[in-house]
Amino acid sequence: MKKVVIISVSIVCVALIGLAIAGPGHGRWHHTPEEKVEFLKSKISEKLELTDAQKMTLNRIGEEILAEHDQMESRRDTFQSDFMETLKNDSVTPEELKALFETKKPVIDDLMQMAAEHIAEFHSVLTPEQRATLIAEIESHQEGRCRFFR
Repeated sequence: MKKVVIISVSIVCVALIGLAIAGPGHGRWHHTPEEKVEFLKSKISEKLELTDAQKMTLNRIGEEILAEHDQMESRRDTFQSDFMETLKNDSVTPEELKALFETKKPVIDDLMQMAAEHIAEFHSVLTPEQRATLIAEIESHQEGRCRFFR
C-alpha cells in the first residue's frame, strides 16, 4: 500500500511540473508559437550554416509543426482541465489518475511519431560537419541546465 501511495504522489508531482512547464509565459518562451519557430529556425540556420535547400526543409518542418500546434494545444488544455477537475474531488484514487494519464498516451505517441519523422528528415539533409556542430550545440545548451535524471 505504501508503495502505491509513493508512486501516486510521484506521478502527481511529475504531472504538476509538466503542467507548470507547459503553461504560457515560461521563461523567455512567452512569445507566440510562430515567433518561437522563427527564432529556432533562425538560430539553427545560423549555427549550422544551412544551404538554401536545407533551409527549405527546415521551413517546411516548422510550418508542419505550426499547423499541428492548435490541435496539440487544445488536447493539452483538455487534459489540464480534466486533471484539475480530478484534483478538486474530495478524494482521488491512483486508479482514477492512472485512467486519466492513459488518455494522454495517444497524444504523446502522436507527438513522438511526429518528432521522430521531423528529426530523421532534418538529420538526413545535414552534412557530417553540420551534424557534428548540431550535436556540439545541443550538448553545450544542456550543460547549464538542471537535469533530474542525469
